[in-house]
Amino acid sequence: MSRVRVLVFPSGSEVGLEIAQALQGSVHVDLYGASSRCDHGALAFVRHAEVPNIAELDFDARFARLLSEWHIDLVFSTHDSVQEYLAPRIGAWGASLVNGDSEAARLARSKSATYRFFGDLPWVPRTYAGAGLVDNWPVVVKPDQGQGGQGVCLVHTPVELTVSLGSTRQPVICEYLPGAELTVDCFTDRHGRLLYLGPRSRERIVGGIAMCTRRMGGDAQVRSIGEAINRCLRLRGPWFFQLKRDAQGDWKLLEMSCRLSSSSVAQRAAGVNLALMAVQDHMGRDLTVLEDPRVLRAERRLTTSIVLDYDFDTACFDLDDTLLCDGIANPSAMRLVYRLLQLGKRLVLLTRHPSDPLLTLEAAHIPATLFERIVHLRQSEPKSAHIPLPAIFIDNHFPERIEVSRSLRIPVFNVDALDLLFP
Repeated sequence: MSRVRVLVFPSGSEVGLEIAQALQGSVHVDLYGASSRCDHGALAFVRHAEVPNIAELDFDARFARLLSEWHIDLVFSTHDSVQEYLAPRIGAWGASLVNGDSEAARLARSKSATYRFFGDLPWVPRTYAGAGLVDNWPVVVKPDQGQGGQGVCLVHTPVELTVSLGSTRQPVICEYLPGAELTVDCFTDRHGRLLYLGPRSRERIVGGIAMCTRRMGGDAQVRSIGEAINRCLRLRGPWFFQLKRDAQGDWKLLEMSCRLSSSSVAQRAAGVNLALMAVQDHMGRDLTVLEDPRVLRAERRLTTSIVLDYDFDTACFDLDDTLLCDGIANPSAMRLVYRLLQLGKRLVLLTRHPSDPLLTLEAAHIPATLFERIVHLRQSEPKSAHIPLPAIFIDNHFPERIEVSRSLRIPVFNVDALDLLFP
């Protein structure tokens, strides 16, 4: 079976990391990442490259060369400016861009262009060409090419408006919409059919990202807006739009985008993997949506991964209160065990367990075959004597860690670091 070579760029954005999680287990995908800056993308993608920013003169040549060297079939752009830049160019470089119609990408990047394109439709917010034309206060000033609510300012007087216009790049003056806000995740297939429309709330926002989002039921007005956008533009793949209720309770358009949204993970959790659907659609497959309505809410948070500047062959684990907690396998430790095996590392178990460690492992449903060696130590025997170098050592007991650290000068970790290692 032929696999699709997929490149995610920029790879380290929240959208890029969501695509990595959405595609990393697919048998249909070989996954690659690229970024113009040093960020988490290099940790999330096994195959990763650094490329210039799209504003740099050598971007086109370097990016085209990367596509050729990796034989990339399909590119996911994770930023609206990148989407707009790549859309008219990428075909000449031998790859396809997800939702890569250049006119749709151009319109989606500019709020003013979007509002003009859809003209006087009832769900387009009222805009004002200048401060002197505002007849209903307050109003909102926002950057024409902003995203995620960043740079938006509510102003109540002409004086405040003048100040805001002077401090906002390419400002757009819009009517104030005081009501609830929605993001609507969508998917359009290669036949132009709107296969999926999934509204969700934005209940807690950090840095323009919905850290708490709740999947909502159907709304005829929301669907009508989504169908109108889909009918008017050449869309193919995942896209989304954002709405807010006006003073009368009607939905008005804030913005739209020709890419995946980062919090579309809520839809993926309910069975609607929009990134994978894009790959399947690229392969020419007709798709069916299988959605579980019982998945209602997604909670997100910041996570941390460390970069270890140390090359090692072996990871040595303690058993009690490290690999096991109260006789039960520690999920964080087991995740790390299997991740290290995936990276080709050898595993050694070092324990002073009071009884037969093999029986204890069996009772905890941990296969002893995970470990190259299992060393059952006497109480006074130093663990450092059984650690083959180069290695790392993981143990909950501080005296054990300090003995190994002082004897071997290798990295040692407590159980609180398990989730930070090797994502």
